[in-house]
Amino acid sequence: MTTKINTVNVESAECSQCTIRSRTLFGAVGEDKIRITQKYRDKHHFFSADDILHLEQQKIDYSFILRSGCLMLYNDLEDGSRQILQIALPGDFVGFSRNYKGELPYSIKAVTDVGICLFSDKSMQKMISEQPEIAKKLIDLQSGKLIVCQQHLLNLGKKTAAESLAYLIMELHARIKVQAPEMFNDEENEAFFPLNQEGIGDILGLTKVHINRVMTSFRKQGLIVFSYKKLKLLDEEKLSEIGKFDISQVQEPFCHFN
Repeated sequence: MTTKINTVNVESAECSQCTIRSRTLFGAVGEDKIRITQKYRDKHHFFSADDILHLEQQKIDYSFILRSGCLMLYNDLEDGSRQILQIALPGDFVGFSRNYKGELPYSIKAVTDVGICLFSDKSMQKMISEQPEIAKKLIDLQSGKLIVCQQHLLNLGKKTAAESLAYLIMELHARIKVQAPEMFNDEENEAFFPLNQEGIGDILGLTKVHINRVMTSFRKQGLIVFSYKKLKLLDEEKLSEIGKFDISQVQEPFCHFN
């Protein structure tokens, strides 16, 4: 079975007016060509919070750029637990990497209301063959994802709970500031935070009790203020030191092939 995107909530969207284009595949395309490249994109779709966009191990015949909102990429495990693989934010490209059967090896769920710009496989193949600058940026995007995945493996296997949580907090906080400024309060250094303690545990492979213990420690040290879906950083330097977090991975996501 191949997953087909729900086509009920669709509308056209102008790439030339896109506020996140600089961080997407089309960021490599000059203003003089942007209307040409728009022909490769198949509509702009909307989903509501908690909608499931795709179920793991089903074939998929499209990829998409997240235009607005927040998505969760995850696996359901045999014991009934869940492993969250990634939180996708505006500008992220989702659905391109699949297994040899053409199946996407994870499920996709909307954390908030989201908008996506969808590309069918046929359109992607045509775009890559006709626009080499986009093909180059696609390689760069995939390389950046690999680096992030390697760091997540370290968080799961080799870092302490405090190190892993500090890294996750810094990564999401920094990415939200860069990719979703509408979810960020500059004056307060406070960001929308898409994960509760259970969700944090599902990313880091730790229990909710363990996460609560480390969060409480961070609060007592004056590092963070954490409330329902809001996270305020009080000492970014200390958290970065604890988590061994490199801000350049977020600030310069397309530097590998420049």
